[in-house]
Amino acid sequence: MELDHVNITAPMETLKRVRDFYAQVLGLTEGERPNFRRNGFWLYGNGRAILHLIDGEVSGDQPEKPYLDHIAFRTDALEPVKQRLDALGVANHLMDVPGRNVRQLVFFDPVGNKVEVNAVV
Repeated sequence: MELDHVNITAPMETLKRVRDFYAQVLGLTEGERPNFRRNGFWLYGNGRAILHLIDGEVSGDQPEKPYLDHIAFRTDALEPVKQRLDALGVANHLMDVPGRNVRQLVFFDPVGNKVEVNAVV
């Protein structure tokens, strides 16, 4: 079993900001997307559509605040990501995972999702 993708649903104007944010900060690229009923974007990393963005409101049957804590990505180099966040004025912090050779960069995207980027150090 492995993670296939993460989906974010928001109104289109917000979704465009989210798309641009992940492209600027993580270098994800917009790519081919099936012609679904609702508009949106698929963002690719390493040749896979790992972040799906869908136009719309959060479903009425979801809790007021869904319990997703964060989205995590893996990279070989954290410093370029941190530099892009700093250039965009996005608050972020670095932390080391206790007992592991992993450093994490943590920040929030334009719709308030916590994002973690991990790298082996």
